[in-house]
Amino acid sequence: MRPTPHVRRETRRIVMSEVDVSQIHFTNFFRWMDRGLCEWLADVGYSFTRLLDEGVGIPIVDSRCRFLHRVLLDDLITVETTVGGIGTTSFRSRHRFLRGDEVMAEGELVHVCIARGDRRPIPVPDWLRAAATPG
Repeated sequence: MRPTPHVRRETRRIVMSEVDVSQIHFTNFFRWMDRGLCEWLADVGYSFTRLLDEGVGIPIVDSRCRFLHRVLLDDLITVETTVGGIGTTSFRSRHRFLRGDEVMAEGELVHVCIARGDRRPIPVPDWLRAAATPG
């Protein structure tokens, strides 16, 4: 029986340092995607420190974010992170940004698993496959 895929959710209030004149600055979404993956990894027992100690790197080779609606000062945004799209040596972290039930933005990071010593691609670890969402 396959374990239940892990979904990470965190709600945050948009503060002054995250907005420009009219709305949230787009770079925040990319920071939140990075943080979402770090927290997802820690939740499943593989913090970045543990990955690095074990000699595994997961550099980002592609990133994208689609902005659907404006996010404003004092909005409460839930960042939802899942991992899926598992290949032989790569995987995708997927992120949705919600205000209530409304999707405000969605993004994706593509990561390649490498051996930190020689930076050669390595297979996606079994523990990551087990915690990931199919597809």
